[in-house]
Amino acid sequence: MAQTVKVNILGIEYPLRSNDEGLTLQLGQDVDGYLRELQTKLPSQSTTTLAVLGALNYAEQEAHTKENERRELDRIAHDLETLAASLEQAME
Repeated sequence: MAQTVKVNILGIEYPLRSNDEGLTLQLGQDVDGYLRELQTKLPSQSTTTLAVLGALNYAEQEAHTKENERRELDRIAHDLETLAASLEQAME
């Protein structure tokens, strides 16, 4: 059942609905830590700019992860095709 979980990101408290309080709190801490790192590197940038940069970095990581997963699935499919061909040849 969803409950309200409060997370603090860059000094602002956000009440969020969540089915997993522990996960939501951990993710909030992760986002806060990441944005604080960005803020240290880019102290003149607004919170909004930091949030956008953080979102873009996350999106880039997700794109790389999906591409790596696709490549791994392609490799597995190729390996399965090779194995199937070997089995067919062995059964002849």
